[in-house]
Amino acid sequence: MMVSAKKQLQTIFLASTNCSNETSVEENVVKPLLKILGYVPQDWDAQARSGYGRVDFLVKARRQRSPTRHFLVIEVKRPGHHLSKSQWQLNRYLRDSGSLFGLLTNGFQFHIFYNFFGKVELVHGFDQPQIIEDHTRFTQLLCQKTCIRVMGLFNEQQYKVHQVILGAIAQKLDKPEIRKIPYRNKPEEISKLEQSQKSMIITVFNNKGGVGKTTLTINLASALAKMGKKILLIDIDSQANLTTGLGTDPLFDIERQGKKDITHLLTEAKTSIDDVKIRKSWGDITLDFVPSHIRLSDMEAQLIQTVDVDRVLVKKLRKYKEVYDFIFIDPPPSFGKVNTISLMASAGILVPLQLSPYPIRALEYVMNRAFAIDDIREDPLHILGIAVSMYDRASKKLLVEMKEEINSVLGEDKRRQNVPLFPENTWIPRRNIVSTSPNKGYPLPAAEFDDELSTQEREAALDAFTCYQALAEHLVQAAEKVKG
Repeated sequence: MMVSAKKQLQTIFLASTNCSNETSVEENVVKPLLKILGYVPQDWDAQARSGYGRVDFLVKARRQRSPTRHFLVIEVKRPGHHLSKSQWQLNRYLRDSGSLFGLLTNGFQFHIFYNFFGKVELVHGFDQPQIIEDHTRFTQLLCQKTCIRVMGLFNEQQYKVHQVILGAIAQKLDKPEIRKIPYRNKPEEISKLEQSQKSMIITVFNNKGGVGKTTLTINLASALAKMGKKILLIDIDSQANLTTGLGTDPLFDIERQGKKDITHLLTEAKTSIDDVKIRKSWGDITLDFVPSHIRLSDMEAQLIQTVDVDRVLVKKLRKYKEVYDFIFIDPPPSFGKVNTISLMASAGILVPLQLSPYPIRALEYVMNRAFAIDDIREDPLHILGIAVSMYDRASKKLLVEMKEEINSVLGEDKRRQNVPLFPENTWIPRRNIVSTSPNKGYPLPAAEFDDELSTQEREAALDAFTCYQALAEHLVQAAEKVKG
């Protein structure tokens, strides 16, 4: 049987070379593939309504006897289409339909996703040769037998829930003919594993404005949160761009509500992080943050007169090192007192950079400032790396010139030579959606759920966020290296 399936797959994929559009992929690849998986035409609905759109295939074996849930959603793209651009579209179809599995394909690549209570994760990606070579695993994941078995488990749990509900009804209405079922099965609480290691406190630091510092902080934190990391953000910039970028207005949501902000944290001895922090969630992303306020701009003199002010944030963050994996501090683009407070509290620095001459020349001053703070600290202050944002992918010649300029700046001082420039797959492209999402008060991945955006805007957001995710992975590696 497996040998026969392998030969059938080879035949299907041979025919796929003649596919030129979505329709031909559906007819020549997807439908024959469904038959190999054990489904019959009655098991799928083509161009089925799902939420506000139409999904190419909704698959549910008629024998599974589940009226409320589908097993598989298939979204088909033309050959040559980059599947990563359409992941959010498939995510939406999975959530709207309540399906467990999703298959995104252009006839040559096949990406399988799993829907876990609305959180959609990539399970595995196959290309044609991999499916032929590893057809057993592919077919076992998505075949009709698996569908019937898995959906049967859901039906069993639904039956138990109905028993509980009917038992409660019988009790409330005093109906002895409805037999009360004593079964009480509460779902297990899903929680993340507690991290035993201490957090890394990082200042995102550049005295040159306009390099995308705050936008990078918000979206990098979101990428880490998607990885399961617990994140705290501290807005210590009087412009409060991080605060507003997370959907909080310092006047209406903080001041007029009688709540505290970063100014109280810095100047009031008994005010703690818990007294000022705000928690915001967007789907599977949760961020805690300390808001800022414009009044911070007039407090330079007061901060200077405060006893041991340079270490005030160090002390107040001490007990939270066991609570968060990463704490990011977003200071203003200057060398003022709050920047010293930020750097003294941090174990590392992330330097955001735009590939243009003046920001690159400013690297010298940023690093000299970091080294000056490092010299007066007991513990070392590490420069974790340089993160490029607002990158114009079309300017290849400028890329070469700017990389040479960066290497020149780094090579002028022995202490700078070990500072890494994160690789190109982490460079954040210049996209309108990247700069406009903070105006809507949400991090970039929340654009997936913004119905006001076009498909093209969502694809642009996903493209940019993929770079933030790559940057997050490199930052985790850099932090682990520093922790030793």
